[in-house]
Amino acid sequence: MTTRVYLTAARLVDEAPHQDDLPAERVFVNAADVPEFWVDTESPSVPEVGKAVGFSLTRSLDIGFTRIVGTVERRVSR
Repeated sequence: MTTRVYLTAARLVDEAPHQDDLPAERVFVNAADVPEFWVDTESPSVPEVGKAVGFSLTRSLDIGFTRIVGTVERRVSR
């Protein structure tokens, strides 16, 4: 089951994945008037709302970042 994790205070960083990172299947940035940032993951261990979380890309993509870090704003099962 996929979980969409909406993040606040999100950052895209180019550093080695951490051991406790969750896999990021998809990363979305909606830069509209009300910006949103979310990550889709297949991991069953997404932290509760308000907790810090780290994600790592599931494969190397030359796009300038390998990790996504932030605070869980909300979670939606898809």
